[in-house]
Amino acid sequence: MCYNLRYIVVSVILLILLIGCGEKPKSEYELAFEERRERVINYFVEEDLRWNYLGIAAKILNDSDVEKSLASLDSLLSQPSGDMFWMYPSLSMYLFTKDRLPEDIRKKYRDTWRTYTPYRGDTENHWVMYYVSLYLAAEEWPNEPGEAWFNGKSSEENKAESKEWIKHWIYTTTTIGQGEFDSPHYMTVFLAPMFMLYEFAKAPDMKKRGEMMIEYLLADFAAEYLRGNYCGGHSREDHNSAIDPRRSAMTAFGYLFFGDTEYTARGEALHEALRSTVYTTRGETLLAALTSYRMPEIIYHIATDRSEPYVHTETKRVRNVIRYGDERNPPVYKYNYMTQDYCLGSLHGGILQPIQQHTWDVTFDSPLPNNTVFTLHPYYSSYELGMFFPEHQKLVMEAVVASKGTYNKPDKWTGGSPFERTMQHKNAIIVLYDIEPGTTFEHIDGFFPKNLYELIRDESGWIFMHGGNTYIAYYPLQEYDWIEEDVNWRLRSHVLRNGLVMEVASADGYESFSAFQEQIRSNALRTDGFDENLTVEYVTSNGDELRFTYPDGRYINGDPVDFSEYRLFNSRFLQADIGSEKLTMTAGGVTRELDFSKLTIRERRR
Repeated sequence: MCYNLRYIVVSVILLILLIGCGEKPKSEYELAFEERRERVINYFVEEDLRWNYLGIAAKILNDSDVEKSLASLDSLLSQPSGDMFWMYPSLSMYLFTKDRLPEDIRKKYRDTWRTYTPYRGDTENHWVMYYVSLYLAAEEWPNEPGEAWFNGKSSEENKAESKEWIKHWIYTTTTIGQGEFDSPHYMTVFLAPMFMLYEFAKAPDMKKRGEMMIEYLLADFAAEYLRGNYCGGHSREDHNSAIDPRRSAMTAFGYLFFGDTEYTARGEALHEALRSTVYTTRGETLLAALTSYRMPEIIYHIATDRSEPYVHTETKRVRNVIRYGDERNPPVYKYNYMTQDYCLGSLHGGILQPIQQHTWDVTFDSPLPNNTVFTLHPYYSSYELGMFFPEHQKLVMEAVVASKGTYNKPDKWTGGSPFERTMQHKNAIIVLYDIEPGTTFEHIDGFFPKNLYELIRDESGWIFMHGGNTYIAYYPLQEYDWIEEDVNWRLRSHVLRNGLVMEVASADGYESFSAFQEQIRSNALRTDGFDENLTVEYVTSNGDELRFTYPDGRYINGDPVDFSEYRLFNSRFLQADIGSEKLTMTAGGVTRELDFSKLTIRERRR
């Protein structure tokens, strides 16, 4: 009893002293973040990751297994590889630990920037990694001649070129959007270089740009986040996370910064999510945890406040079009409907990103894996690759198939199609296909997880599903085959003029699953004449009248959908106008504005 009293008295005195010294006590969120941060770091310290640059950094900084880690580092530096994927983790390791590295290792690492020539790459994420790493390396080793660098340029030349490109990328992103946008896999390698800028840039303006872009990207992620799931349409998605949303690298980022999930898609413990970030993306979550960056609490509220459903729209851009187009970066229109139980999200359709596009899905909160339903046309062609890659199209096809083995497979679960379009309004979506004969391939596929609580293929034609606290109704427009696979049922239809109608609802909105089914069956659905006019009409359970004529005839209650009215961001949480270089966040009683034209951050309580 006396011990407890003394403890309380000492705690109160310490709190008073902290306040008196001007130190603000940490909030509940801040304290929880520090615990998660330590947990992430300790995972990498305890795992046998000596072959991994950031794993080596964690061990050295924590005085763990240092001798073996230095031996592994010496071996890695003898044969550097990985191009821009080598640049940022190896440089981060060096900048974190240089004061603890032996002189011979320091010299050996510096020399790799003379003897090893990393490929700059051909995508947006490649260039961000390349130029941020080169900028920081030029800052670290200034005033050195071209002979000291792999590209023959001096330190100042490398620094100036890199800075100019970084500023250009930030300007493009904050005016017309990213080209490789909202990727559950590649968002990590946009974030990692920004954490590097924030932590290591010596120039105050570049450090500020790093800080603001971290906020920008995390806020973008947060608005489409649902308890470990990166929801909606994505520019780039790999096979695993397409069918198992919590299996993405961004799940571990969600854990670190938002803290509302302990599980990967397999339902296993957090260390599996962290392990996936090691083997697939070299440990960007660890890089974030090692830095001194602390996310403003408003972004935490954006990610976790699902008290009211909301519509969230965005405008992104198509990756640079090199051939077969009149516009270099056509806009991409995104629509998400977020609730506490599920998110229905979509891109407007067409080829918006080569190889790994994920056009639409419904992702529902569930303790079970494979918590998603979606369809696609598994299209591939040299035409698609020729739009975006400058090399000879035959060579590009061979390279893509070699690195992305599912690209030309008829049963793949990622990819965009020029013959696919969507129309979404809140919790309902119509997806239409008009596939050209002779196209690879002449079918559409739908993914339906086998571990749903209930799945009913109703005689009305509707397919009813119950997963988590979510009810889903799916109406296929044409006949189909129902194929059993390992973790899913595959709906495959070979009719070229095809599509579906879907409506989603929280289970709490109905007395029972049967009541939901009864409501859906009573909703007016008109598909007669679809084979001729490619038109579908549907009245939702809320009474909204949707009419969609492929490819671009979208009407809601008689009014045409006008994508030109879309802003860069528009929802209860995020607002930004195209061309503005600004982002306004509103959540938790706080408004926070990022102004990249002035490099300022302003926050005020409402």
